[in-house]
Amino acid sequence: MNAKDPSKEPTAISAILKTAIDAIVTVDETGSIVSANPATETRFGYSVSDLIGKSINVLIPSSFQLGDNRKETGMGHRKDGSTFPLHLAVSEFEVDGQHLSAYIVRDISDRNERQARLEAILNNAVDAIITIDRRGAIDSANPATESLFGYSQEELVGQNVKMLMPNPYREQHDGYLKNYHDTGTKKIIGIGREVIGQRKDGSTFPMHLAVSEIQLADRVLYTGIVRDITDLKAAERKLAELNSDLESRVKQRTEELRKTQADLVRSEKFATLGKVSGGIAHEIRNPLNAVKTSAYYLLNASNASEEKIREHLERIDRQVSLIDNVVTALSDVAKLPEAQLLKTDLKAILKTVIGSTGLPSTIVVENTLADDLPLVLADTNQIVIAFKNLVRNARDAMSEGGTLKIHATESNAEVDLHVEDTGIGIAEEDLGQILEPLYTTKARGMGLGLSITRAIVEKNGGRLRVESELGDGSCFTITLRKVTATD
Repeated sequence: MNAKDPSKEPTAISAILKTAIDAIVTVDETGSIVSANPATETRFGYSVSDLIGKSINVLIPSSFQLGDNRKETGMGHRKDGSTFPLHLAVSEFEVDGQHLSAYIVRDISDRNERQARLEAILNNAVDAIITIDRRGAIDSANPATESLFGYSQEELVGQNVKMLMPNPYREQHDGYLKNYHDTGTKKIIGIGREVIGQRKDGSTFPMHLAVSEIQLADRVLYTGIVRDITDLKAAERKLAELNSDLESRVKQRTEELRKTQADLVRSEKFATLGKVSGGIAHEIRNPLNAVKTSAYYLLNASNASEEKIREHLERIDRQVSLIDNVVTALSDVAKLPEAQLLKTDLKAILKTVIGSTGLPSTIVVENTLADDLPLVLADTNQIVIAFKNLVRNARDAMSEGGTLKIHATESNAEVDLHVEDTGIGIAEEDLGQILEPLYTTKARGMGLGLSITRAIVEKNGGRLRVESELGDGSCFTITLRKVTATD
């Protein structure tokens, strides 16, 4: 039969045939090819002129069952002898009384390749992958499912998936599906959760189950991905045991440290008590001996003159004052109150301290504090004690006279006030401990003055530091915070 003249075909249909990506072949009642579109040449490698009049079996094997509205899949044959998978749709129609069939051929090589990749993934996946229908019947299972549960695919397909679960999961499963179908409420679907699986031999194991819904053209399937988490749970148990053991060890060690600390504190208290006792004994014994000697004289002298009696009474008074000073110093250490920080004028305080300390005429005072020295935040009553201690120390260090220098330097937020003497200085090995309680370089002294001074300065939010060289004097610096607009 001769091919129809394309010029007589409707323009739109002609355009569709020419641009269609599927091969479209028209066949008459004898199975001979009447027409073919350009895509046919591309798919099969024949030119249209080569195909006209030839049997359709040249392209498609005769094993296809032909008929109206048929859809089949199979293999197509190219001119070079190679084959490819195809999907064939056949429809019948009449033109000018002639009975014709239209073969629409789609190359499904890519689809088959994708299918092969998916099958390879499923077959080689380490996790069990199971599909079930709306009733819970197993539709498919990959090889990992067989390995994990011990069933063959033949034993699984068609059976309810609850066979892979122990109670109570087995009893609850159908209810979950029914509830989802009735209400749309998801309790498992779309949600990963830990459950228990059951093997063919009845043994159970912990597993993580993730279920998703798949909507196909004609039905709904549910895919479950199952991972055996036996090793993970064992690791979690081991970790919990290790954590528990660690907590127990930490508690035990904490208790041991607490006891050790308590023992150390007790030892330090006794050591401190020994130091304090030694210091007190040193500071109080000599005055007490003097008091005892004078008291003995007054009690036993039969012809003591009035002048002698006064001398001994005055000695007793002096020695009692020394003892009172020691007790006062100890009380200052024990009962130093919280600082009440207020705006404080350092220049005024230093003027008062210098005037009340009783410096000998052999000591020259150089007070270079500026009139506009910024105010600082300090507890006036406490900071006075700190400066008195520093001025007294400077005086004691210059027993043969010298110069006491009072000067200040400033930074953005602080004022440094320096009390500097030209006295005997402090040895390098003593500098690191000179501010510690009960440490003194004086022949007579308890070592409380500088430690009290540091405690006061720190309670006032400041810092105390010392620089000194033996034979060249010392400089003690107190750093305090400036008053700001917000104070």
